[in-house]
Amino acid sequence: MQPYCPAQRLASANSLPAAKLFRLDKPAGGKHTCPMHPENAAINAVTAVTHADPWPYYRRLREEQPLFFDPTLNLWVASSLATVAAALAHPQLRVRPPAEPVPTALLGTAAGEVFAQLVRMTDGDFHAAHKPAVEQAARRWSLDDVAAAARAASQELADVEDPNAFMARLPVRALALLLGVPAAQRDATCEWVRSFVAGIAPGASADAVGRAVEGAAALMAQGQALGLGSVQAANRIAFMQQSLDATAALIGHTVLQLREQPAPDHMRSFVTEVERWCAPTQNTRRFAAQDLELAGQRIAAGQGVLVVLAAANRDAALNIEPERFDPQRPQPRSMGFGEGCHACPGAAIAIEIVATFAISMRSTGQFASYFGAQEGFRPLANISSPLFVH
Repeated sequence: MQPYCPAQRLASANSLPAAKLFRLDKPAGGKHTCPMHPENAAINAVTAVTHADPWPYYRRLREEQPLFFDPTLNLWVASSLATVAAALAHPQLRVRPPAEPVPTALLGTAAGEVFAQLVRMTDGDFHAAHKPAVEQAARRWSLDDVAAAARAASQELADVEDPNAFMARLPVRALALLLGVPAAQRDATCEWVRSFVAGIAPGASADAVGRAVEGAAALMAQGQALGLGSVQAANRIAFMQQSLDATAALIGHTVLQLREQPAPDHMRSFVTEVERWCAPTQNTRRFAAQDLELAGQRIAAGQGVLVVLAAANRDAALNIEPERFDPQRPQPRSMGFGEGCHACPGAAIAIEIVATFAISMRSTGQFASYFGAQEGFRPLANISSPLFVH
């Protein structure tokens, strides 16, 4: 059977209330959140994330325009492995716009204070000083620890009937268990995390920002009650925050791929290949802190670069036969978790959570009945996250 490829999502991230987004809800009436889109529709490096089959377009970009300026997007677009890797490694391409290190809507709030201390959202001396501690914190858990937390989280969520809500909650709850959040506080903690994620998103409503502020304050108080300093408490939140959207998307793509492929011998390897093949995190952005040169192109200070991780994942320079889905691929490589100083320290954690969930769900015999037909995708700008009928 042909491996699954993502389908089109039309709606923009601002077309649904923030509360709908972070719960992965479907709209009332059972309509598609993001209906399937004609394959001959206009496509660019942003709408490709939501196209029925973006891979031929990504291939053309890699081969013909590996780095170019798209005036309609007002962004540079990097798509080949060479340009993506160069963009992620360039010291003057930052994770935030130079003029707006913290989103304006968050300034002067508890959510803004947390955002300013997130290692993943900072560069320079602050990032260099605190990233090693974040990496060390991620390494304290063995894969057995992660698997045990994922199983326990699945059991705690056993009564959740909506698979979309389950996907949204499982990763955050597993991280809360790993972080030692007491049972009596886990429901509230996961809600605070989801509120924080929704409220810091671009275009979030005033109500969503308000809930993010409340969630951030509660989570910081929780961390500081454990004796953590401000930066440690903020990045404790980041462990749960980062697990939400991308790991939920990886669960969804794993479900779809398991329907198309023979039962895998090694689920961890299978999920690793799903992440490479489907690239749940399709792109990320970088911003020029000063005038610079990238792959022979001059990029002006303040300009943004759309770094198309999904395109790089199918570059033959990264993996042999990249257009073939192969869970037994020797030494697979993926750009989906980033590379360089901003590489995600939780890649192995995310894959283990999803692999453990898949094994556990399939062992119960409920896998096919729990996840109904695919019903569109979440309307996210950079993450391909399937939704299911419930």
